[in-house]
Amino acid sequence: MIFMIYFISYYDHSNVEMFHPQFKMIGRCLKTYCVRNIDSIILFKNRLRFKSSGSRERAESSLIDYLEVSIRGGKGGVGCASIQKMVRNKSKPDGADGGDGGSVLLKTSRSRLDFSHIPSEVIGISGKAGGSKNKTGERGGDLVVTIPVGSIIGCQQSQKPLVEVNTEDELFLAARGGRGGRGNRSIAGQMYGYDRYFCREKEEGEEGQLSMLYLEMKTIADIGLVGLPNAGKSSLLRAISGAQPKIASYPFTTLRPHIGVIHYDGYYRVRMADIPGLIEGSSLGRGLGFSFLKHIERCKSLLYVVDMSNTDCEPIQTIRILEKELEAYSMGMTENIVGIVANKIDLLHGPNSIVELARAFPQYPVMPISALEQRNIVAVRNVLEPYKYLFVHDQSEDDIIVQNS
Repeated sequence: MIFMIYFISYYDHSNVEMFHPQFKMIGRCLKTYCVRNIDSIILFKNRLRFKSSGSRERAESSLIDYLEVSIRGGKGGVGCASIQKMVRNKSKPDGADGGDGGSVLLKTSRSRLDFSHIPSEVIGISGKAGGSKNKTGERGGDLVVTIPVGSIIGCQQSQKPLVEVNTEDELFLAARGGRGGRGNRSIAGQMYGYDRYFCREKEEGEEGQLSMLYLEMKTIADIGLVGLPNAGKSSLLRAISGAQPKIASYPFTTLRPHIGVIHYDGYYRVRMADIPGLIEGSSLGRGLGFSFLKHIERCKSLLYVVDMSNTDCEPIQTIRILEKELEAYSMGMTENIVGIVANKIDLLHGPNSIVELARAFPQYPVMPISALEQRNIVAVRNVLEPYKYLFVHDQSEDDIIVQNS
């Protein structure tokens, strides 16, 4: 039914008569419903836009940790111009004010991993128009958009951060709704003389506040996978979590970060990020360059992933290259390393290289695995278990929430 209303709301009821004469009354009724409930239809369109944009991004399983968004508060309702007739040929204005437009709020939630569910434009709910007999228009409900905990909210024009939200259920007023227009009752109250009894003036509602903001995640994951291209980072993320990143046999298969969630008993979990591969000279802009080094910087801890079957670059040399690039980009970044994953042991003919790798880096636990065959994945889970945290699911699964006040 709502899809039919959504369709016919774009057409005049006379166009409906083109299909069949019996649709004349149906078209008029549907158009009347659309006019009276236009805000419900706008909210439905907002929900569709939220769901469709979010589903596209989730289908790619890719991470969006930076987003520029236009947020506008709801428009105020128009005032009413009405004259109430009284006894003895007397009259007085009784047109009420329109309702204020709803505001748009940003609310932190640990159930959010990124900004893939948020469209580039968010519009608040408009206030209802005022009515006769002093019936004030209903205020538009507030839209609450959920964002990840640890997000940075800033201004697009100045490129300066406004606030950093680091706690659960923290609210930020993104755009205030417009004030409702005055009806002729309010306008006549400021007039004098005979004209106040016959005032038919009314005001349009104000437009909602427009905010051009950017949203940036300070932390994208608890663990970030760092390695050369084609080291098997995406395969490891698939094997240890439910993520479905693209896997292929050529370098730079991963062009955007992907997030996976490792689940533990008791509703504990760890977020893991698959970062696109680094090469020698990435700190100077080679390969995929600075943007993905920035993604690495937003991970709380890092995990080296080494291809043990690579004959062009020995495992120890691979670690040296990764350490060099991380330190060249930001001093002290290698202090966040928690271990080394020696991947592709199914293609390894002997354990000597694993022993040499463990001797060269005794400060890190070395975990020999085969992500393709899912061998010894439990060793990685055990090493990452100290970094788990309790996940409290947000009972509201909607991307936007309407709060009536």
